[in-house]
Amino acid sequence: MSVDTRSLTEGGALSEAALRELSASTGEPSWMLDRRMEAWKAFERMGMPTKSDEEWRRTDLSLLNLSAISSVRAEVGAEPGSFSELPEPIRTLLGEKRQEGGLMVRTDSGVSHTSIVRDAVTDGVLFNDMDSAVRDHPDLVRRYFGGLVAPSEGKLIALHYALWSGGAFVVVPRHVQVALPLETLSWSDTRGHAVMPHTVVVLEEGAELFLVEQLASPDDRGPAMANAVVELYLAQGSRLEYVSLQRWGRSVFHLGIQRALVGRDAQLGTTSVVLGSRVTKSWIESRLTEPGANVAMRGIMFADGEQRFHHHTLQDHQAPSTSSDLLFKVALADRSRSEFSGLIRVHPDAQKTDAYQANRNLSLSDAARADSMPKLEIAANDVRCTHGATVGPIDQDQLFYLMARGLPRRAAERMIVQGFFEPLIEKIPLATARERVREAVDAKLGG
Repeated sequence: MSVDTRSLTEGGALSEAALRELSASTGEPSWMLDRRMEAWKAFERMGMPTKSDEEWRRTDLSLLNLSAISSVRAEVGAEPGSFSELPEPIRTLLGEKRQEGGLMVRTDSGVSHTSIVRDAVTDGVLFNDMDSAVRDHPDLVRRYFGGLVAPSEGKLIALHYALWSGGAFVVVPRHVQVALPLETLSWSDTRGHAVMPHTVVVLEEGAELFLVEQLASPDDRGPAMANAVVELYLAQGSRLEYVSLQRWGRSVFHLGIQRALVGRDAQLGTTSVVLGSRVTKSWIESRLTEPGANVAMRGIMFADGEQRFHHHTLQDHQAPSTSSDLLFKVALADRSRSEFSGLIRVHPDAQKTDAYQANRNLSLSDAARADSMPKLEIAANDVRCTHGATVGPIDQDQLFYLMARGLPRRAAERMIVQGFFEPLIEKIPLATARERVREAVDAKLGG
């Protein structure tokens, strides 16, 4: 089913008319349209963030021009084709050496390829695009969609809920271990439109999953804005490893919220790799709600040119005997900028909390700048919580050592940056995913 995108832009791309046309094009149930309308009303009612808002004080909102967005999405629901029929840039991004149990490729929010290895993905596991899931599994979607991130949290979040399209819906039943990773790719090469994917991952008791999500577009064209929400639900004893790899082109203003609810004895590992976009504004949050919950949050960010990366993290310990470990590493070249604002919050009943937070910044240029603000908010008295941040240039002794052995300066700097990120990459518990991240970082270093 295809849609004439001109009908989505009548009266403005971001409008109630576009919302209704978008809803009708996907054949979604009336309750989802009602949710969209409620979110649209919230969007109209709320004001845009300003410099007086602490989380937005260092973000240049003038780079986000909502009136310049020309369409909401370019295509809806084309019949998925084979992997060989995908455009060459997409096949290159996914690589030849792949080992996934399921692969879903979306181009401008429409699904263009889906494959599942049945030996790895057993019956009962749902791996759907979100548009199909709303139609085919309405009760499940209604239960989890928007359960962790609410439209009332801000104007741009409300905009996402009004005009979302694309994304993935993944459910792993009790005690099912998905043998191979699942992978999704959102690709956009349509200039000037908005991409708003919504991903929901639900792991029932004792379930295990590895999920990789990529967001990408060419450097010379792509969406004006990406506005993404990811909601992760981990029930008792479940284990999820989630890798997000963002490689938007350099004209994109990317907004993203990733929020996890981690239950009793559940384990969550997240790796956020940010290499693309003009501006990235991201919130990465974990709520540890029951004893034994454990979270490892990793970040790999490499900015150059005029790129601006802003990351806000939250380790929210709501129950006793929980643990979290966060390490975000940022490399900065040219005139790029980074902002890290991280909070460990320990609630009054969350005794025996063990939490650590660190942000390390490597400056490759005197003109680059990193602002790091780790914070603690502790309301319990029997805890172990530490935080720290560093900002510094390349170690000149390391640089001299490598250049003295015949490496040109650029090659020596490249090796130092690779070594800076490698300890984090090594923590990704899957060889193919580690290699995918290395290739992405190397491609940017080579550029």
